Amino acid sequence: MKIGFIGLGNVGGKLSGSLLRNGHSVAVHDLNAAFVAEKVAAGATAGQSPANLMLTCDAVITCLPSPAASAAVMEDMLPHVGPGEIWKEMSTTDEAEVKRIAAQVIAKGGAAGDCPVSGGWLRADTGNIAIFAGCDRPTFERILPLLTTMGRRVLHTGDLGSASVLKVLTNFLATANLVSVAEALTVAKGAGM
Repeated sequence: MKIGFIGLGNVGGKLSGSLLRNGHSVAVHDLNAAFVAEKVAAGATAGQSPANLMLTCDAVITCLPSPAASAAVMEDMLPHVGPGEIWKEMSTTDEAEVKRIAAQVIAKGGAAGDCPVSGGWLRADTGNIAIFAGCDRPTFERILPLLTTMGRRVLHTGDLGSASVLKVLTNFLATANLVSVAEALTVAKGAGM
C-alpha cells in the first residue's frame, strides 16, 4: 500500500517517519520544501501536490494546522478520490467539518476516518503516540495496520467525528491541569515554599 502524507510539521513529520522506518512506501507533500526534502532524503518520494497524492496513493493522510487548511487541500484531492481509496484526517479539527468532507469522500466510493493524535511530537517520533480513530468498523479494520505502525495506543472511538470530539476533550483536560499546576506553584511561591 502506498501512503500519501500531507502536512509534515513536527507531529506529521514524525508520523511519516514511523511509516518510513517500518518499510511503507510513502509520498509526502508540504508547503515547506525543507520538510519534503528531509523526508525524501529518508526514503519517501515527493508527492508534488495533494491531487497527485490522491491519484497515486492507496491512502492519503492529512495532518494540517486548521480545518480551513484541510478543506483547501481536500478541494484539490476530492475530484481524484476513487473506489477503495482511504482518507485519514489526523489534524486536530472540527467534528462537523471532518464529517462534511468525509461524506464527500464516501460518496465517491472512498473510505474516511478522523484519526487525531495525542501525546506530542516526542511520542510521535518514537511511535508511542495515542491515536483516536472515528470511522465505521470495516474502515477501522483496514487502517489499523497503518495506525499501529505510527502509534502504540489506538482507540476506535465510534462513528466519524467522535475522535475529533475526544481530541478536543483531551486538550481541554490537559489545559485545565496545566492551569491548576501553575496556580499551585504560584501559591507555593507566595507562601515562601
